[in-house]
Amino acid sequence: MNRWCRVAGGVAMNLCLGSAYVYSVFLTPLQREFGWSRSQLSVAFTLSIAFIAAGVLIGGRWQDRRGPVAVSLSGAILFSAGIFLSRYTNGLAWLYGCYGVLVGFSSGVGYTCPLSVGMKWFPERRGLVTGIMVMGYGAGGALIAPLAGYLIHRFGWRDTFAILGAGFLLVTVAGASLLRNPPEGWRPRGWSPPAAGYEASRAGGDFLPAEMVRTGVFFRMWLAYAFGTTAGLMVIGHLAAFAQGAGFSARDAAISVGVLSVGNGCGRIASGWMSDHFGRARTLALVMAATALLLLLVSGVVTLSLLFPVVFFIGYCYGSQLAVFPSATADFFGMRNLGNNYGLLLTAWGVAGIIGPMAGGWIFDATRSYATAFRIAALLAVAACAVMATVTAPPPASRGK
Repeated sequence: MNRWCRVAGGVAMNLCLGSAYVYSVFLTPLQREFGWSRSQLSVAFTLSIAFIAAGVLIGGRWQDRRGPVAVSLSGAILFSAGIFLSRYTNGLAWLYGCYGVLVGFSSGVGYTCPLSVGMKWFPERRGLVTGIMVMGYGAGGALIAPLAGYLIHRFGWRDTFAILGAGFLLVTVAGASLLRNPPEGWRPRGWSPPAAGYEASRAGGDFLPAEMVRTGVFFRMWLAYAFGTTAGLMVIGHLAAFAQGAGFSARDAAISVGVLSVGNGCGRIASGWMSDHFGRARTLALVMAATALLLLLVSGVVTLSLLFPVVFFIGYCYGSQLAVFPSATADFFGMRNLGNNYGLLLTAWGVAGIIGPMAGGWIFDATRSYATAFRIAALLAVAACAVMATVTAPPPASRGK
């Protein structure tokens, strides 16, 4: 089978798994029906992000030992079940359990497989193919957010969860069936590994997880990842509600979530390609600096002609981090333990998922505005840029020390 079919399977799967990003479309109807506060509702999204990180950590270790087939199918089935069961929400505990825990955890378990499979089939284009694989995770919202908005208007939020859950089951199982690792020792025809010194593990070899976490490079990457994605998730978790509060219609708010998701997907591909040519650390520092500028602009946006471009580029910069950090992990610490190693790094994103959306909800409840939250997010993006600018490949001597 052509290796691009593996990419197609990963993209199809991630189109569905990335639907956690459209949770903000459900905020207003849930608040209208149950009267819950914005911060209470934000906990479900916060839990989903935290459990995605936990799922990646466990799924990555499982995949390193058993391969992608069983892992991806398990994630596909459990994810679809969590979305479907969310239709029966009548209390916060059920919403937190189904959408926050089950959807989040199974999404993370499934997410590990396309990343590893793609990089193994395309060692010569890690950044680009990783970007394409995870593009679906962000860009899926471009399709799902407007669809979910229409379905909520037409059928209500309960039936929307049921319809999405059934559809996701078909697509994710089909995608998972295409994910297979290449044979041991396989290489693309005519390709040889680059000479030593190329930004990465070529200098440091394959790090065990225990070796990786003892390096200063891992610590700085973890901090930059946590700061940078906290900034993005403050917007993503509240975008539809923010847009409606700023005077935009519910339809335009739902479209803005889709626009952000398109940017998310575009950033994953473009920055993945860019990192292959200009370096992982430089690419990440650049998009984090751009995030800070965009976050200072977004709270003052009052027209659609400004809203859509700003949220597109916020999504672009956020998605860039999710594409480049996996390939940076492979470069710096090797491919052999990538699932486990990247799972450990992705705990930074899990922490961001706890801090970002929940802090945004608390600040809104206290001030009735998102302006202060977005300014704080901008400062975090500046800190992420400063930390990432110090990251270089770990030398072989740093192993085990």
